[in-house]
Amino acid sequence: MLKKSANLSWKHSNKKIAIVASGWHFPLHFYEQLAKQELPEDWSAEMFCIAHRNPNKAHDKDISKLGNSKLENLDKIFYKKIATEEDLKKLGWDYKLYPNTMGDWGCSNQWLEEHDYKEFDLFLFTHDDNFILRDDFIKNAIETNKEWMIITNSTGKPKGWLRGSCEFFKKEMLDLIGGKFDLSSTKLTREGKTDNPTSIESLTDWNSMVVPLMNFIKQKEISIVFLSATYRFSDYCIEGERGWIHGVNKWHKYRNLVEKIARSFRSFGIFLKNKK
Repeated sequence: MLKKSANLSWKHSNKKIAIVASGWHFPLHFYEQLAKQELPEDWSAEMFCIAHRNPNKAHDKDISKLGNSKLENLDKIFYKKIATEEDLKKLGWDYKLYPNTMGDWGCSNQWLEEHDYKEFDLFLFTHDDNFILRDDFIKNAIETNKEWMIITNSTGKPKGWLRGSCEFFKKEMLDLIGGKFDLSSTKLTREGKTDNPTSIESLTDWNSMVVPLMNFIKQKEISIVFLSATYRFSDYCIEGERGWIHGVNKWHKYRNLVEKIARSFRSFGIFLKNKK
């Protein structure tokens, strides 16, 4: 259950965030991390898992073969347990299995097709292989004093682009794009498949997913806040690659930041409390 930052009943909350996660890797740690998030006292949240395979198909990562690097140790924590449908429901997630058409904002569109987004004020669209580092991730996004329509965890490629992996969208932004993401630049579908692609090239087509929205953002001069200028990494979240945190090991800046965090905190196994 998400935590309120004050002892107020959720029924008195007047603003809502929808947390919409693409269900594929199903590390229980991820779903617990988001369920532990703090919220401002006048906010409530609903959590949705848009699954593209059943969690019982997600036991394809052997953490016993990992080494002892900082990132590999993170993966050992992350994949200590694969969530079950029952685990998700106990945490408060609304779980539903959908056709495995397209990941990323394809999952977001499947949710948007079935829900009235206008009932919410804010949205977090996220992969489930993101390692959330702090329990005030959502609260700080809501309370930022910067002007924004989109907050993204990190920069994409090219620099300054969205990644489609971990972003907050205001309701007004969804209004501008007609209540759904334009995915016309992508062709690849994996419907009926439950295997986990391992090569970078296997899902390359999905990288073009962000092109229509980025063109729209540039045309309309829409404001984006980047929580980090480093690819896949911020103080709040590490975005995995093909499910693995250590899959981003090739990014030297990323490794330096992980070392910095390792020096600052005793253990990655501790869910970091918000910094004062």
